[in-house]
Amino acid sequence: MITMDFETYLPTNSPPTERAAVLAEILRNEDAAGIEYAVVMPNPTPNPDNRALAESVKGERRVVACCQVNPNDGDAALRDVENSITNLGMKMLKIMPALYHLSLTGSLAFGLMSKARDLGIVVNIHSGGGNSHPLQIGALCRRFPEVPVIMDHMGYREWGHDAIVAAQDNPNIYLGTTIASFEPSFIERAIKDVGPERVIYGSNLPALYSDLAVEAIRRQKLGREAEDLLLGGNLARILGMA
Repeated sequence: MITMDFETYLPTNSPPTERAAVLAEILRNEDAAGIEYAVVMPNPTPNPDNRALAESVKGERRVVACCQVNPNDGDAALRDVENSITNLGMKMLKIMPALYHLSLTGSLAFGLMSKARDLGIVVNIHSGGGNSHPLQIGALCRRFPEVPVIMDHMGYREWGHDAIVAAQDNPNIYLGTTIASFEPSFIERAIKDVGPERVIYGSNLPALYSDLAVEAIRRQKLGREAEDLLLGGNLARILGMA
């Protein structure tokens, strides 16, 4: 069984030695959690550095690199995404609406999703309130049904119901367990309402501990099949690794 974590972060604006230390700690904690592969992306900052990410994870077989850009950079952001995927070997794109004051129903978000569709990659979108609301993510995903989208935090906590509604309306939305894994009812309800094939494990390392998050999920006794899908099978499938 492939085990995977869809969301961990590296401080790409920090010196190489600090980046290396954080990456080593991420992988140590994934070992403690029994997770083999970690998707690693730049910390959300005004100027995420995808090249620094690529340099830090080069040669590490357990890392799947995920790019992040400031969408307000316009065409430069789109070029950065394309370079990150085609030349730096990254597999995913992270979109952070709250940090960049990005409207998910505006031209900048449409541009990012169009680029993701053209490149055939998975997109990870932060969910919460305001312009990160799950129903806004749902509206965006309806325009781009070909793009697999992981909704991180699955609307946790106030917008969990809306996250499920968005996923029910859009088969390309997968609900990510980051933070929500510590409240068992959220995972149980997501599996019941959208199916175990549409829920994906994420830790939010190094802000949260992967070993504790995995243990919280395992204690729910969801059944071996659902657990295998959630803890890696689903992500491996949409990334083409299974």
